[in-house]
Amino acid sequence: MILKFRMNSPCFSSSVKKRFVIIFNMVVFVTAIFLINLSINNAADRVEIVVGGEIDTEKEVKPPYDAALPHITIPEKKDVFEFLRIDSSIVEPENLVQSISPWEQHIQQYSEEYNVDSDLVRAIIYTESNGDPYKISHAGALGLMQIMPLTADFMGISNMLDPEENIKAGVKYIAWLVKQYDEPHMLWAWNAGPNRIRKNQMPGETKRFIENVLSIKSYLKDERNNAI
Repeated sequence: MILKFRMNSPCFSSSVKKRFVIIFNMVVFVTAIFLINLSINNAADRVEIVVGGEIDTEKEVKPPYDAALPHITIPEKKDVFEFLRIDSSIVEPENLVQSISPWEQHIQQYSEEYNVDSDLVRAIIYTESNGDPYKISHAGALGLMQIMPLTADFMGISNMLDPEENIKAGVKYIAWLVKQYDEPHMLWAWNAGPNRIRKNQMPGETKRFIENVLSIKSYLKDERNNAI
């Protein structure tokens, strides 16, 4: 049923008319915001995942997450990594030790189990969360390695705020990615999703992430070599 009101009716005073217009505009605005958010969420949900169980790292399966981020498009035949700036001076040694040392047991255990460079794991943890096991990003990434819920399902892990489970999921995902890509491209896929690689698009956030991780990893390698 459609009800028709005449705004020039005597029952509508000037103040009532103004209130009606204000309320109507607010409803239109809220509805528009809701539809925009709904379309973004639907786009983010169009991914294929493996829910539960253990991932078979030998199989070719689609990854669970592609970030929707502003990006730069890399020209064809241009080495994307010419854009990167590796600088180990960004590392604050004391902060790095405090951030990583509480989780060394799990880092060592799962890096050895899945044959992943432990310094790479340390660098990702430091970059992603600064060692905070309870960090939750605005995008919904969780814990030390900032694992997305879809990635956790992909890895068969349920409690992402448990430090050991989080590191296990992250290292398993790294192990899967390194079978598909070299290390810099693996970090690209980790942060932005493999579709960005296929489209030759690197978000600015991803560029900074790769630079930070590789810089920290380089610092850790240098410190270890200097200690020998």
